[in-house]
Amino acid sequence: MSAVRSSREGIRGMLADLKMPGSLEAIDAILSDIDGGRLAATDAIGRLLAAQITLRNNRRLQAAMRSSRLPAVKTLESFDFSFQPSIKREQIESLHELGFIERKENVVLLGPPGVGRLAWHAARTRERDATRADSRAPLVAARGSNSSARASAGTCYGAKRFTS
Repeated sequence: MSAVRSSREGIRGMLADLKMPGSLEAIDAILSDIDGGRLAATDAIGRLLAAQITLRNNRRLQAAMRSSRLPAVKTLESFDFSFQPSIKREQIESLHELGFIERKENVVLLGPPGVGRLAWHAARTRERDATRADSRAPLVAARGSNSSARASAGTCYGAKRFTS
């Protein structure tokens, strides 16, 4: 029994040396599943690596969210569409699916004063979800007057006008 214990301690030491905290957290449950005959060796290795990858991806997402300096984490589900009835929920949800990234299209959000909050809310949500989806698409804020933005939107390839 002490040989098994020292072997387990050796595995924990190696995982610590390799700086694999996700695997280190999961190793006890994985080893008990192996001991109970519920897990084959290849499945155990897969679970061990998956635990580390999951932890790494969660940390990457948290770091990306911190570095994005978004003022608050908001979801599209929490947005009150009844507050601004002229906004079409289907259009915003279509943007939220991020299909324009795969099609390599630009999205320009235009509108009169008073609808900017939805535009930024949707953009923040899109940026968070794009980060979560491991997208490398940047969120760029357009500066200047609406008239100059409208003029450039007419010349953008793939630009679509969303009306409210």
